[in-house]
Amino acid sequence: MVNKKIKIIQTKTYLNSLNKFSNNMRVSIEKKVNSLLTNQHIAIPMCHQHEGFCEIKIGSKYRVYCIRVENTIVIAFVLGEVTDHDKNYQNTKEYQKLFKRLREIREEFKDKI
Repeated sequence: MVNKKIKIIQTKTYLNSLNKFSNNMRVSIEKKVNSLLTNQHIAIPMCHQHEGFCEIKIGSKYRVYCIRVENTIVIAFVLGEVTDHDKNYQNTKEYQKLFKRLREIREEFKDKI
């Protein structure tokens, strides 16, 4: 089986969210994102209702949210102080806002993928 090359697109939202972190944390986030080129399986797919979205865990506190379409991964943004995606959290405005923004980014990049 031939491994197809992965293409990574970094959004402005992702690049802007990196500016909120210290240099050490920024380097570790970028290192993990760049490792997608060699190991695309670190982008963990989310549940059925969020098909096409995935997250990359950075330690225990941070997540990089991305959108996956075939061999392209669109890096959307980084969130800190992650809360588990349990049923109670799914009803909060933060959760709904997160996935609304992911859907908007997916629409924005639909033609570029």
